[in-house]
Amino acid sequence: MEINLEQQKVISSPLRSRIIFLLAEQPRTAKQVADEMGKSAGSIHYHIQQLYHHGILELVETKENRGIIEKYYQSKATHFYHHENSEKLNHEEEERRVVNISLTEAEKEAFIVELEQLFYKYIKRTVKEALDRTSYQLDATFKKMKEGKEENH
Repeated sequence: MEINLEQQKVISSPLRSRIIFLLAEQPRTAKQVADEMGKSAGSIHYHIQQLYHHGILELVETKENRGIIEKYYQSKATHFYHHENSEKLNHEEEERRVVNISLTEAEKEAFIVELEQLFYKYIKRTVKEALDRTSYQLDATFKKMKEGKEENH
């Protein structure tokens, strides 16, 4: 999904990235998201409203349950790009993929092992198969993100 600079700022929070991916699986209410993530309903409601207001989420269903209106939200996408950045990257013949993810140290180490295995799998193919190929440099960077102040809302 193409986004503007303001939307890019809104989705840059690790917590909001987790919300986006959770709501990509299936529509949920803020309460359901909060329960799934082990967070307070008020905090998650705030972040969902920010994502909805900025066009990242859509309201897909409204139900009444015992006098309470339940709003079900879903992510419009899970991959986002900013147009100005994509023009610059295309000019440099470079494609970039970025994802915010929360991992334990053990999960991070397991991820790195699997990533190295995937790299090796494709490197091995280039040695065995004589096809017309384009060379690429792959760069996987793990950058620790700071939890933003808005996460405590």
